[in-house]
Amino acid sequence: MLSALTWGVSWPPGYPLYTFLAHFFSMLPIGTPEGNVNGFSGLCHAAAGAVLFLTLRRRSVDLFPALAAVALMAFSPLFWYYSEVAEVRALNDLLAIAAAYCVFRWTEGKEKPWLYILAFVLGLGISHHPTYVLILPAIAWWLWRERAIPSYTKGALACAYAAAACAVPYLILGFHLHRSMPVYNPMGVASWHDVLDLFLRKNLGGPLRMVGGRGFFDLGGFRWEPLAAQAAWMVHSLWSEPGVFGALLALAGAADLWKRDRAALGFWGIWLAASMGCFLFISSQQLHLHDPEYARAVAIRFYLMPFLGLFALSGRGAQWLIEKGARMGRRPLALGFLALVCCAQYFLNATNLARQDPLLDYGRDIIESSGPSDIVILASDDTILVENYLDYIKHETGDRVFLNPVLFAFKPYIADLKARYPKLNLPPAGPAGLPMDWHLWQKLNPGRGLYSEAMFLTIMQKDFKGISPHGALLALTDKPVGNTRAEAAAFLRTTKIAQLSANNIHRFTQELYLARTDAVLLATYESELDQKKDADLISEINARFAGL
Repeated sequence: MLSALTWGVSWPPGYPLYTFLAHFFSMLPIGTPEGNVNGFSGLCHAAAGAVLFLTLRRRSVDLFPALAAVALMAFSPLFWYYSEVAEVRALNDLLAIAAAYCVFRWTEGKEKPWLYILAFVLGLGISHHPTYVLILPAIAWWLWRERAIPSYTKGALACAYAAAACAVPYLILGFHLHRSMPVYNPMGVASWHDVLDLFLRKNLGGPLRMVGGRGFFDLGGFRWEPLAAQAAWMVHSLWSEPGVFGALLALAGAADLWKRDRAALGFWGIWLAASMGCFLFISSQQLHLHDPEYARAVAIRFYLMPFLGLFALSGRGAQWLIEKGARMGRRPLALGFLALVCCAQYFLNATNLARQDPLLDYGRDIIESSGPSDIVILASDDTILVENYLDYIKHETGDRVFLNPVLFAFKPYIADLKARYPKLNLPPAGPAGLPMDWHLWQKLNPGRGLYSEAMFLTIMQKDFKGISPHGALLALTDKPVGNTRAEAAAFLRTTKIAQLSANNIHRFTQELYLARTDAVLLATYESELDQKKDADLISEINARFAGL
């Protein structure tokens, strides 16, 4: 959202295609800028559904089975959620399914325009998101299987189209940077060389890194525990996203293609195997399972693109069901069953995020829990990004300083701190970056209070003996401050994070972080209350725990 509204530079690979298009949508003269950016995701996913429908129709799937496949996809929890939020997934899905449609069109009639359109779409996809390359094995196999590999001349021209499409978004970004530096540019991208490094995700360890690191795998050899965890998440998602009946339809579709069209089964099978296999064997080695449920919430959004193949197979399964019903003289019954499955998918997974943003509420809780010139140490990307939004876009943060210790060794981040907070006295940076001696930070900035997110409680207890909960934050002192009962009562009554429950967060997303934070805060307040004098507050805290 921040990148779109400011036409800034996101974290690697920068997503310049998405940022440019979303920025355009933010300027439309209808709605609100933020609502229009979120709406762009909805438009991309709606278009992805339309292209999936056309793709299935090209592959001899009738009208109603094709519509059923699109409905199952549109109403799946993950697909629906990412249709309503500012994220790069929806555009990635659209470009992926568009490539499938184009390759089918090219191989049917060998019409040159479709070859060049395919190349252009592939170039845009590779430019947009690194995971897009995972559909290339399926595309290549289909071209080989259908004897549709273009001649040298046509192939060279197609490669030129693809290279141009891949380069154009980054060329636009480069010229944009040359004209004026955007307000949001966390990587400090300033030159054409920086733009190339951004595309290659050099500062994250390579194109297929999910998190910062080196190479494909973390150091220390292959780890079986995260592999098993990722496999379990995938199996669960294979059933939960299309629903039980949707998954059964996908299995039926695969079985039907085995008998009728093994080439198509091979295409979608390679699509699923290559993309899900990469996430299974590579990303599992990059994720750290300190909190497996939260790690799942981070990883699961990467399943969206592979699942396009699953929903395509469910369309084929719906076709088999209709044909089976027709042979038995029960076609209306089969159609009714499909309609029932789609309706169940809708009513069980309906998601309405209008005017609901618990992360933004928590960001404002943090502001209200600190003074206008205080230092706040943030514990996750989620809160760092929301505070940046409240700073750059809403201008609600005052002179507060927000620190991200994870980036203390990152030179562009240190330079950004100096430029962003000119009144902040930074301790000298050593070979390992800025020090995490928080007493030194306090000494250098005596007029500023020091606060931390609750998720750093265990770490901060090693350095501070008087940590006290204060609103949605922890006050880092050596002597307890404030009236604990009054603080606990105010926390329960005035903060939005204290109002969280399992019903108003989506646990399959990073909103799960808020539930974790709320639990730590509740436990901290309870630990400082008197069991007898404050029994009423303790009872209310326990009730909130139960709701989480």
